[in-house]
Amino acid sequence: MVRNLVRHRPGRGPLLGATAAVAFATAAAIAYSRYRSRVESTTDEVRSVTERHAAAFLVDRRIDHDRVESVTDSVTETLVGHESTRLLRLEGASTASLFLESGGEDPLLRWYVEVPRTVVAEWSDPESTVVNAFPVTHDALSIPDESADRELLVHAVHPTRPRTIAADGSEPTTVIGPDEAAVDVGLVRLDLESGVSERFADRFAAVSRDVIAGELELGWIESWSRAVLEAEAMYTESIVLERGSDGYTAYQYMETADMEGVYDAYYDTWNPIARVSELLAGRIFEEPARILEYPIADDIELLAHAIDPERPRRVGGRLE
Repeated sequence: MVRNLVRHRPGRGPLLGATAAVAFATAAAIAYSRYRSRVESTTDEVRSVTERHAAAFLVDRRIDHDRVESVTDSVTETLVGHESTRLLRLEGASTASLFLESGGEDPLLRWYVEVPRTVVAEWSDPESTVVNAFPVTHDALSIPDESADRELLVHAVHPTRPRTIAADGSEPTTVIGPDEAAVDVGLVRLDLESGVSERFADRFAAVSRDVIAGELELGWIESWSRAVLEAEAMYTESIVLERGSDGYTAYQYMETADMEGVYDAYYDTWNPIARVSELLAGRIFEEPARILEYPIADDIELLAHAIDPERPRRVGGRLE
């Protein structure tokens, strides 16, 4: 299973045809899941935080077309510079970001939040809990008419991700704006090609559910994935799948030391995770250049970012 979203260097073509690439990936997913089911878990070794240990959510609010500036001004006034809990909102939340998306039919505020699975397990209705915790209140905001069917596919955490995100190195007790951040944070929307690509996404989701349930172990995939994260200085990475009436969409969330450095490191590594994902580049998305070329698509803008100063980084019998 490829745990990295595929990236592609401008000027380099994919090595497999569309059908062959997806068929290869699907076969790899099946073989991978069977392999992982035979791997015994070792609770005493230090391991990376994955989707088994933490959940990540995306929640939207639609903005009235003629009130976008009023809403963004409100975000600056009520969130940026204030206590980080205003953006984290949920008990145990460790990382949260707020974005403005302007490229779709309606402008949107989109909230990303990461929460430990142990906390989510205590919620009677996780979806409502997260939706009702949205961090911005404004009379120009409304809940979208069609509720999104979203599922976390991948969540990965750098084993030494920083616990300060301010450029001056201060303790991260406040929400910071994009200009004050010592990290690059991005969210990219990617529509999937219909048909085979959507079936592959469904298979990917099934494997991820088994990982979350503890029925599959990451094994050597975890080690290789961690090596890619460390090389890229990718602190937090999540992929969320959305199934909508007009098709499937993937959202890629990235928090990193330097976005350009992610791409440089990705193509300089021999790592099998990176190389297999390169084979799929450009074949499953309708507009692959949005993520496969640097700079990434810029129609989703970071407005605010916050972390808990004790956010989890590793697993060694407990989250650390």
